Amino acid sequence: MPAFTSPVFTVFNHGTCASRDGQGEIVAEFGRLAAGVEYKDFLICDGPGSSPTTAPIPGQFNPFTRDKQAKSFFGNKEMGHTHHNWKATGVMTGAGWDDNVMHAVATIAELSPAPRTVNMLGWSRGAVTCTKLAYKLREIFPDIAVNIFAVDPVAGIGNKSDDDASTIRGNVKNYLSVLSMHETRGFFKPQDAKRVTFTNSGTNAIYIPFPGNHSGQVNLDKSAKKELGESAQMAWFLAWKFLDHFGTRFTAPPSPDYNPLEQCNLYAKMKSKMSGYKKTSPGIGGAFLGARKTRDFLNNRVDQYVKFSDFFINEHHRRIFKRTLPHLYMWVFENQGADTRAVVQDYKKAEFYTALKQSLNDIGFQPTRLGGVPTVLLPIRGGGQQAVDITTRQLTASMSSMGLYV
Repeated sequence: MPAFTSPVFTVFNHGTCASRDGQGEIVAEFGRLAAGVEYKDFLICDGPGSSPTTAPIPGQFNPFTRDKQAKSFFGNKEMGHTHHNWKATGVMTGAGWDDNVMHAVATIAELSPAPRTVNMLGWSRGAVTCTKLAYKLREIFPDIAVNIFAVDPVAGIGNKSDDDASTIRGNVKNYLSVLSMHETRGFFKPQDAKRVTFTNSGTNAIYIPFPGNHSGQVNLDKSAKKELGESAQMAWFLAWKFLDHFGTRFTAPPSPDYNPLEQCNLYAKMKSKMSGYKKTSPGIGGAFLGARKTRDFLNNRVDQYVKFSDFFINEHHRRIFKRTLPHLYMWVFENQGADTRAVVQDYKKAEFYTALKQSLNDIGFQPTRLGGVPTVLLPIRGGGQQAVDITTRQLTASMSSMGLYV
């Protein structure tokens, strides 16, 4: 009799040259901490062009086999004898990621009973692999609900417009995409809101820009050593909350559990270090991969991704700030409220969060003393307002439904 299978199955999709052997990288670390047994509770798909020590790279083994039997150059394609790929082709074209999709589909097909939910985490081409796998699952297992956390999805040269790389189908119930703000290689353009089509208006989806280059949100250890770790800290935290909310279990938390004020403080640190994050964009060496080009969503479309973009980095930043300091938010950004004492009380919540407090002082809050009594002078009500042209999908997306709020 088949062993009982969890109603939730998780797929960890690695990007180009990345694998389960990685250290301090989000997909590798989350996969390493996944609870249960691989092929029963979760699956790790090593990335195209990678060099894992424990298995061949995708494209060199029969995707229908768990022991990853080597491919033959001749044989029945339906039995897994697809084109044999190499490290170089994996790096250049993503060759092997279609095999990862086949491998995941074959794995899910063998589960008994079939999972009700498939969660996915991916970075770069691995994030696009999540979309490709969801596209295929819609054809074969249309009743399985899919939830995707995609970190800077980059399809690569020649793949951006492929249907399965640019279409989010109705089986995807929740889709959260992190976009790197300071990646400047033209060949690394992300599958942002301009490039992706949703076939079902009911898909709960949101794009969340973060400062840093293409790896700035995933390589936590490297980013922290440069004292620019806040972007990765928040991305890891949100990925953990997202996956945990939809049923993925871990042997230990992949991230500290930041309270709302700590989250606001991390965002304030990002804002204060924005010039440092900008310097992480690829330099002269990056010119080989498309020169230095500001990404479209940041260059002239950022207002479509976040309200009040002069102050807030992304919609999660704005919403957690609003939930944490509601009276202050309404006073500054919505030109509403008359209870100045409540606004001052919100301001005082930031007393021990240095970066957050400084960000509030920067927009006009002034601690002072009147007649020897400590008080706070407030900025002009509505002073934080600005023209807003945010897209409807961004504005209506529910982050509470993704588990990002308590």
